[in-house]
Amino acid sequence: MEPGFSLLRWLRLLLPVLLCVSLLVAYFYSILWLRPERLRQKLRSQGVKGPKPSFLFGNIQEMRRIQQQLTESRQEQEAGITDRFSSNYVATLFPYFLHWSRVYGSIYLYSTGSIQALFVTDPDMVKELANCKSLELGKPLYLQKELGALLGMGILTSNGDLWAHQRKVIAPEFFMDKVKGMLNLMMEAANAMLSSWENKVDSEGGSAEIVVDEFLRNFSADVISRASFGSSFSEGKEIFNKIRQLQMAMAKQKMLIGVPGSRYLPTKGNREIWRLGTSIGNLILEIAKRHEHDSVTSVNKGLLHSIIEGAKAAPSSSCTPEDFIVDNCKNIYFAGHETTSTTAAWCLMLLASHPKWQSSARAELLDVCQGNTLDADMLRKMKMV
Repeated sequence: MEPGFSLLRWLRLLLPVLLCVSLLVAYFYSILWLRPERLRQKLRSQGVKGPKPSFLFGNIQEMRRIQQQLTESRQEQEAGITDRFSSNYVATLFPYFLHWSRVYGSIYLYSTGSIQALFVTDPDMVKELANCKSLELGKPLYLQKELGALLGMGILTSNGDLWAHQRKVIAPEFFMDKVKGMLNLMMEAANAMLSSWENKVDSEGGSAEIVVDEFLRNFSADVISRASFGSSFSEGKEIFNKIRQLQMAMAKQKMLIGVPGSRYLPTKGNREIWRLGTSIGNLILEIAKRHEHDSVTSVNKGLLHSIIEGAKAAPSSSCTPEDFIVDNCKNIYFAGHETTSTTAAWCLMLLASHPKWQSSARAELLDVCQGNTLDADMLRKMKMV
């Protein structure tokens, strides 16, 4: 056999492979750079600037660098004598946003992988965006992709017809008259928490150290369970615990959001996220099935009943009835749980840091309630609170 024939045959075999590889490289280059760069060019032509992104990782490396610098600076301060309390949480949690705001102003563009984010703190533009009624302007798709295990296609991440249907199902359950009706449930949960604090103080001789944020997480979980799902905290405790574990697992990978394909890799973190997501879904469906069976004889239907009924009429092309129930329940659990408890803890910290405001708020509360149980009408009279 002639050498030339053998070489020609190998070239014929190799050319299709090279062609496929070239097309694949061109595709990824378009997705990872050309398409984002075209978007950046459009915004630059309108005067929107921002930090220069790198290929594949965008501004993730710079974000890490700024965060590391803050950590080192804080460690140096802690080595000295610093007792000063700061309420500027943005500088602590998102120092890169603060840094870029100083450099580029109230509107700038930054990148996490292939995701391009427009950072806006200009009040006029925020107002204009908030007043936009078009379903075309919705939540970014990366929320469904990158945070799918936590939020899925629930009301916090969906768009278009699916979002409109979810809003029609869920919004009426949070109208003011229904929220007022939840006040007694909130009071019961609050009284149980405060009683546990009093018992702890009494058992330790009149003084005790209490980890408040953990109690407030349980408190907000109890309120959500009672008001939205007609059950006690103990019934939904496993769901809340797993959602918190899922949050923590996803937070460890927050810097990889937007890096193409990272969520599909069978890493230890991703396997943990997949496992928790499946487990949470199964627990929610168990509660939904039990509730659907019990609601036949129940007069007070509540939010869970509305979600179950709404799943039957959801746009079939968007998600399955099971996904509709699981995703929206996860959204309610997540949105109402951590945010409420964190806000309450932050308010207590601010009141403790400003004793005059604490005294004024307490005086107003005592004046309005006059020793009676708190109700919705009393809340309206508490201007300072």
